[in-house]
Amino acid sequence: MGRLAKSLLLGLMLASTSCPGRSDRPVKTRVARTTAGFRASALALVSEQAQARIAAEEAEAEEAEAEPRDGPPEPASDLPAPTVAEPKSPPVADDDTGDDPASQARIDREQREASLDAPRLASIAHETWIYEHPKRKSRRIGYLRAGAVVSRAEKPASFAGCKGGFYKIEPRGYVCLGKTASLDPFHPVVEATKTRARRDGLPYDYVMGRVPGPTFYTRLPSAREQSEAEPDLGYFKKRLKGIERDPDFVAMPEPGPVPASLLYGRGLPGLADDRPRGTELVVGRAKPRSGFALLSQFEHDGRRFGLTTDLVTIPLDRTRWVKPSAFHGATLSDELTLPMAFVMKKHATSFVRDEDGRMKPGDKLDFRASFGLTGKSERGYVETKDGTWLRSADLRVIESMSRPPTWAREGRRWIDVSILQQALVAYEGLKPVYVTLVSTGADGLQDPKKTHSTIQGVFLIHTKHVSITMDGDEVGDQFDLRDVPFVQYFTEGYALHAAYWHDDFGTPRSHGCVNLAPTDAAWLFNWTTPDVPPAWHGALSLRHGTLVYTHP
Repeated sequence: MGRLAKSLLLGLMLASTSCPGRSDRPVKTRVARTTAGFRASALALVSEQAQARIAAEEAEAEEAEAEPRDGPPEPASDLPAPTVAEPKSPPVADDDTGDDPASQARIDREQREASLDAPRLASIAHETWIYEHPKRKSRRIGYLRAGAVVSRAEKPASFAGCKGGFYKIEPRGYVCLGKTASLDPFHPVVEATKTRARRDGLPYDYVMGRVPGPTFYTRLPSAREQSEAEPDLGYFKKRLKGIERDPDFVAMPEPGPVPASLLYGRGLPGLADDRPRGTELVVGRAKPRSGFALLSQFEHDGRRFGLTTDLVTIPLDRTRWVKPSAFHGATLSDELTLPMAFVMKKHATSFVRDEDGRMKPGDKLDFRASFGLTGKSERGYVETKDGTWLRSADLRVIESMSRPPTWAREGRRWIDVSILQQALVAYEGLKPVYVTLVSTGADGLQDPKKTHSTIQGVFLIHTKHVSITMDGDEVGDQFDLRDVPFVQYFTEGYALHAAYWHDDFGTPRSHGCVNLAPTDAAWLFNWTTPDVPPAWHGALSLRHGTLVYTHP
């Protein structure tokens, strides 16, 4: 099995995954107990039997669709000659309504009513798999997340390996009606997870756990139950007063209403692929360095609580509200293109020429502000597109490529990541369309198998998640970050993704993945392939992903 096939096999597991750590310790099969239940780590060892089964399933699916197998001219791996396919434009329907607004309004109304009456299918689990064909052995092409509701065919297309039947869904694929899916769009899990992930900035509101971290409750606890479950609560509330006086303290937004699923003492429904819930009130406590995505936040008996995507409620005074990074890169065009400069000094200023030709200090510059450059430079200064001058020593300049790679053919989308520059440029053929700063592996250009360094080479994005949990249990470096946003795996455990727990973009920081600011990660996620349809939470493609080139 080739390197990309193995990478996709790990991606298929859709588990609590992490950017790769050092591999000088044995990788072990681990089942992580979380409030979401037991989910196998994607870094677990994969048996030879499982690999053989996946290979056989892929071969069967490939034979059915007879895909071409052309690929990039210079892959730096043992890829089976993959091909990058651009998303196709949707067909344009003939419009015979002319300019009659009444006719168009009638058609729009009928379409809305038809949509409401159309049969629907809902996800009631962390992952509800979508198959390419209506049979269990077909290739998986994506998944839905709890609360997603999609249009479906009225009757099953097949019962091959699925007792409830495979239903065709929009815009493509088939879902097995079983444990993880329901035909009831008002299922209790759907009602509890109405908040859908956003596709710009951060997909949810996020919090980071304090020490000690929050307790996981299945319903809203009484004051007595909180004291019993949190013996240090009295002391913690006293300490909290000092925390709130800290200049860096981030106040929470105004609370929303208590979710209907928690009213009248009701307990939250469990997700279908979690451990079954009984009558227990507490189902766990946060690990050190934990992060959580919230579906909502609200007041209960004078204390702020949040409902997480794992359908537990947590006391938010034991967390820190995440203020998203304001940093973002620049969209490029014919008027604004490379070279681009980012300000990397916190007290830098611009300069203007006076009448004598000397450089006179101008406005103060924002840290990491971006500027288009004309290409002119003199005596340690560079000229910007708006006619001002910047000190070269204050900048990180991203130049246009000096020698185009062979895969940069016209129209092909690909991503260039420079480890030394801590920069990412998105290209369409030879044309740069986006540039930003990133955080690659903390150990720079060292061996990624032994250190926290980013792997180098040419790869294809094969698995994309709107969000997914990443965790690690290395002694001294434990973490449990739920719903890491806009994750795009391109080989093994290496991915492009947003980071909500730091704002050091432009500086090496990660365990090996390529960290992006939320706005940049969302832009890139929506631009790359495989595409993830609006109602989906993830998509997979062995051969049609955007090319990623990581290098010094």
